[in-house]
Amino acid sequence: MSERIKEFQKTLQKKELDAYLVTNTTNVYYFTNFFSRSAAYLEIFPGSTPHLYVPELEYEEALSRAKFCEISKVEKQSDVFQEIKKDLETVQVKKLGIEETSMNVKTYQDLVQKYNFPKLENGSDLIDELRKIKYKDEIDKIKKACQMADNGIAKAMEAIEEGKAEVQVAGEVEYAMRKAGSESIPFDTIIASGYRSAFPHGTSSDKKIKQGDLIIIDLGAKYGGYASDITRTVVLGAPSTRQQELFDTVLNVQQSAIKACLVGEKAMDIEEQVRKTLTERKYEEYFVHSLGHGVGLDVHELPYVSVKSKDVLVENNVFTIEPGVYIPDFGGVRIEDTLVLKKEGPKILTRAKYTFEI
Repeated sequence: MSERIKEFQKTLQKKELDAYLVTNTTNVYYFTNFFSRSAAYLEIFPGSTPHLYVPELEYEEALSRAKFCEISKVEKQSDVFQEIKKDLETVQVKKLGIEETSMNVKTYQDLVQKYNFPKLENGSDLIDELRKIKYKDEIDKIKKACQMADNGIAKAMEAIEEGKAEVQVAGEVEYAMRKAGSESIPFDTIIASGYRSAFPHGTSSDKKIKQGDLIIIDLGAKYGGYASDITRTVVLGAPSTRQQELFDTVLNVQQSAIKACLVGEKAMDIEEQVRKTLTERKYEEYFVHSLGHGVGLDVHELPYVSVKSKDVLVENNVFTIEPGVYIPDFGGVRIEDTLVLKKEGPKILTRAKYTFEI
């Protein structure tokens, strides 16, 4: 049985839960190495092998990929929740943990009203907390995804030219990452130029890139289900004095924030220091998002590096540091890296150069 299942079973015992029903397909993958494109249900008990229910059309794939669990086929005419209820009754489950934050309302109502399941308790945070600290195999996969993302940044800088549409650059970038082995992209690639670089989530449009444009390049790759996330900002041609000053400011606060990421540090304190520096330089009002976020099977997960975060950084957290300044009608600069925290300090996993002028 895997270490993560054993650790979760200990958590169930501590929380006095008799069982846990995993319905989020990403979490099912986390525990079993099988990702369902439709629906899969994983029962985890404190002292026995987990039980995975998969639809008939995915059964053969589950047999070849799923680990650390028993597998049952759910045929079209079968009632999977009736089968799960029988299992719970067999081991006399009184309190069942569920992922309330990702379970849809209809499923929740059915479990309570139609199937009369045992007492349901929200345990979404239990898996979130476990996923926050990465195992070696997870870190290795994220490293590979970061290498693929570095390829994407290199391709973007090569592909950007005057008159080319943002979406064309994005297409070349995504193709390059696919060629490098990326399974998919964890979010829509952002190529945002000129005034659109002041849109933090500007995606990619049919706008043509022009000389003198600030251009935000934000992309990620996926390997083994795990994501990477990186942002670079460039200017096409020689930067203006104002553009250069803005770039230098964001890069300096980003590098300082990375150095401040140490085991035991409060995540909120790191963003507070960045905001203090940006306030001194009259940019704080243009920094409109949090400083960073965890990266793993999801591109946004725990820990969050934010003034609102309650997270304390621990070894093997994987997260981003990404300050950004977005000035309407002028443009924006964001610089982001994915890093893993070790006892000796942060290790940057995304290695693309911080090139500005191209």
